[in-house]
Amino acid sequence: MENDHSRTATAAESTEKKKNRKMQDLPLRTAVAVVLIAILLCVIWFGGWIEAIVLGLFTAVAIYEMRNIFRKKGLSPFVLPLTVMGLSMFIILYKFGLLYTFALAVLAFLAVVIERIMNHKRTNDDLVASLMLFVYPIIGLTSLALCGFEKDSLSRVALFCCFVGPIMADNAAYLVGSLIGKHKLCPSISPHKTIEGAVAGLIGGALGGVLAYFVQKLWGFDIEMWKLILVCFIGGGIGQFGDLLSSTFKRWAGVKDFGTIFPGHGGVMDRIDSELTAAPLVFLFFSLFVF
Repeated sequence: MENDHSRTATAAESTEKKKNRKMQDLPLRTAVAVVLIAILLCVIWFGGWIEAIVLGLFTAVAIYEMRNIFRKKGLSPFVLPLTVMGLSMFIILYKFGLLYTFALAVLAFLAVVIERIMNHKRTNDDLVASLMLFVYPIIGLTSLALCGFEKDSLSRVALFCCFVGPIMADNAAYLVGSLIGKHKLCPSISPHKTIEGAVAGLIGGALGGVLAYFVQKLWGFDIEMWKLILVCFIGGGIGQFGDLLSSTFKRWAGVKDFGTIFPGHGGVMDRIDSELTAAPLVFLFFSLFVF
């Protein structure tokens, strides 16, 4: 009985310490969140060079973070050509178009393949990890850029939807899941996520579409509300799978966060995991039904 009481007291002390630590970190977390929101607003509002540079930097850091995840499992992906591509591809896409960007991607792919053939220390498992980076995170980030760079075009609304759907879904899922969540969604991947939270996330994503409908007026557009609700509903739903996907990588590697570049918030991948899966579908939706 004494051991039981001791364990209970120790657990209570540990929980209290975690709460105190969170409260101590709150000002820093809030300050970082404000900076991230400011960066996001600048990217969405101004587009152009600001969007190209920020996406390039985020891509390079995301590649580095995924490289570290693979290294935790003993893999050594060849990331130099991917990093160079990530840093430069959005500037090339903005100034020269998709054809030259595709050429850059082909060169990066060939560099990865040739290096594997010439470097006998590089294994096929390393090669698979390298090629995986083309898909995750590069395709998702590229989809954000494919929405466009021009300040006074529908690309601003599309880019806004890439973020507002997943963000609203994530916050709604967290709020409802914390308050009334009882049924676990994917306990083997993310034990704190609940079915109630996931359903609330879908509603939150749809509400993001309502917000997008009014925000688009700032750019002088009038896309039908149902279209924006639908695309943000889809983005919010798929974004939850993106969140779970990132959790599988972190659980696989045995880490809490992808990185530490944003104190209190983790790494770039921690901040954009939902958007990476939502952005390709948002881009396709706008291409088929809006642009």
